[in-house]
Amino acid sequence: MVLAVGGSLLGQGERCRVDRRYRLPSTTLQAYWEALRVGDADGAWACYVEGRPDVPLPGSVWFLPSTDDLWLTGYHALPVAPGRVMVSYEVHYRDGRSGDERMFRFGNELVRERGEWRIAKSIGEASMPEWKPKERPIDS
Repeated sequence: MVLAVGGSLLGQGERCRVDRRYRLPSTTLQAYWEALRVGDADGAWACYVEGRPDVPLPGSVWFLPSTDDLWLTGYHALPVAPGRVMVSYEVHYRDGRSGDERMFRFGNELVRERGEWRIAKSIGEASMPEWKPKERPIDS
C-alpha cells in the first residue's frame, strides 16, 4: 500500500525549469556582461542572487566604451563549497571609436540556487583596468 501511494506521488511536484542563460557560471557571466553592453539594467540585475539595485548599472562601467564586440575568456574557477564557486576571467572588447581590442581581468563569486547560477558579489576592485585616455581634440 505504501509503495502504491509513494509511486502515485512521483512526478506530482512543480516542474523545475532552469533558464539556459544561468545553467553554468560562464553563461551567467556572459548574460551579465551582454546586459551591461546593451544597457539592460533588468537583465543585469537578473544575473544577481538578490537582483539588487546596488550592483553596477549599465553606464556605470565608465571605462567600458561603446562597443559591439564583447567576449569573455580565460575562465579560472575555484569551487569554495557545494553550490558556490569563485571565477576569474578576462573581459575583451573592441573600442567602438578606435577599433582597438582591449582587455581586463575581473572576478565574481557565484552561487547555485534551484539549478541556476547567479552572481553573489564581485571579487575585489584590484581587477579594474588602468585608465589610459587617448589624447583627442576637445571638440571631437
